[in-house]
Amino acid sequence: MVDRDARVQLDTVIRNARVLTLDPRRPRAGAIGILNGRIAVVADDGDDLSAAQVLDARGMTVLPGFHDAHCHTTWFGLSLIELDCSGFGRLDELYEAIAHAARELADGEWIKAAGLDPMRLGGRAPKLAGLTAAAPRNPVVVRHASGHFCFVNAEALRRVSLVGDSGAAVHEGIERESDGTPTGQLSEAAQSLVQALFLPESEAAIVEAIDRATRQYAAEGITSFTEAGIGGGWIGHSPRELAAYQRAHDDGRLHARAQLMVALDVLHEVDGHSADLAATGLDLGIRTGLGDDWLSIGPAKIFLDGSLLGLTAAMHESFCAGPPHNHGALTGTEGQLRTTILAAVAAGWSIAAHAIGDRATAFAADIFHEIHERYAAPRVPHRVEHGGVVSDQTLRRLHDASVVVVPQPGFIRSYGSGMRAALGEARTAQSYRARSQLDLGMTLPGSSDRPVAPGAPLRNIRAFVERIDDSGAVFGANERITMLEALEAYTIGSARATGVEGTRGMVVPGRLADLVCIDGDVLTATPQAVEHLPVAATLVGGQFTWNAL
Repeated sequence: MVDRDARVQLDTVIRNARVLTLDPRRPRAGAIGILNGRIAVVADDGDDLSAAQVLDARGMTVLPGFHDAHCHTTWFGLSLIELDCSGFGRLDELYEAIAHAARELADGEWIKAAGLDPMRLGGRAPKLAGLTAAAPRNPVVVRHASGHFCFVNAEALRRVSLVGDSGAAVHEGIERESDGTPTGQLSEAAQSLVQALFLPESEAAIVEAIDRATRQYAAEGITSFTEAGIGGGWIGHSPRELAAYQRAHDDGRLHARAQLMVALDVLHEVDGHSADLAATGLDLGIRTGLGDDWLSIGPAKIFLDGSLLGLTAAMHESFCAGPPHNHGALTGTEGQLRTTILAAVAAGWSIAAHAIGDRATAFAADIFHEIHERYAAPRVPHRVEHGGVVSDQTLRRLHDASVVVVPQPGFIRSYGSGMRAALGEARTAQSYRARSQLDLGMTLPGSSDRPVAPGAPLRNIRAFVERIDDSGAVFGANERITMLEALEAYTIGSARATGVEGTRGMVVPGRLADLVCIDGDVLTATPQAVEHLPVAATLVGGQFTWNAL
């Protein structure tokens, strides 16, 4: 904070702005003074402030930078150079694109495609025969937009030995035809075996991906993000993924502040003095909280179940779509999952538990209640990732255990009709909840799960407010929130959810000068208009990461 009477020379002053501070003590302002990367002054006009650089905002809205509390940045950056399936409306388009890629590549080279949503293809999924005909001499992997399953051709199956001599599938993660032959669709476990053929990615490739992804983030007003799983499991890209982030930061190629979740799969017992408590973690005792304002270690990420679209989320009652009597499943026994989580918590890790089905979210609530009773509150809160279906009782239990539930409103825009078909109307009303969380006094963060769904914050802020699905129908009208609440989710809420509330989320003296400038009035514009307002500038620590002023 600066004493204005001292006439300190500031680094930057932003004037003529419509500042939404999101600070209830002073909601509005007209100018911001920045010194040494932090907000030094919040003023009505700033005419008397002296600075090396003066920026005229020309009446644009300036607010705290957006924080995506759950995204997959390396995955997104890699997908930007893969075959993009998100715009295909016919299965033939996919096969044609793969055949074209095969003609451009040498025999034996991998063809990787991302962003496939069979709902956009009239509900038709790629088949083994079609993918094989399109690329008979190249292994093909087409990743579903959810990331929880993929589609492959015969060459990919041959390389990983997922079929026997008779052509029958030999792994439980392979979807089968009635005669036992594979359809080409692989769920998480079998998908991991295919990924192992081209993982780990090189450190250089991951740095390139981080650079590409965070440049896009900057253009959308994102100043911070939480990478939802590095180092291992089917969401990690290399055991050296943290080193790649460090290198990207050192080389000036990390364009937003990053908190990194570590896949719980990579934690292991760490030796120490005989007087030390047994610890499950990373070498040197690394755990949640290590790092600085630019790059830090967040929670350990564990998967409790699968996905709604893949019908693998763990449900109390069976899905309304797909095979009869399918309740999905947990990823392990309750005893195994509980033991693994408690060992990590005892070693000082916060936990981010992927839980989508109502059985999985209820199980998570049980574990977090036990943690709440046995251990002190962590500096970085424990979390439930997604919260696809959360009953009223489970939501109250998670609130009582001080757990943050991290929903993705953008899923509704992209996949709502498919989720409704899987859940039925009663469970849809308890899906990806927002209003209920705020009414209970819970922290509501903003997040995208990109590249599973589009990640532009203004798009997802609109989704928070409207909750209109891909068919144009309202998806759980009872969970709608206001525009201001949605903005607060992507700023204050995400800061609280990631343990950095004291440095981000509001335009307040002393906090980091992480700001976004939007050409328009986000509070008076319609939700439809807000999505399309241009991001004119993004600043991280007072420095431009995006500038279209």
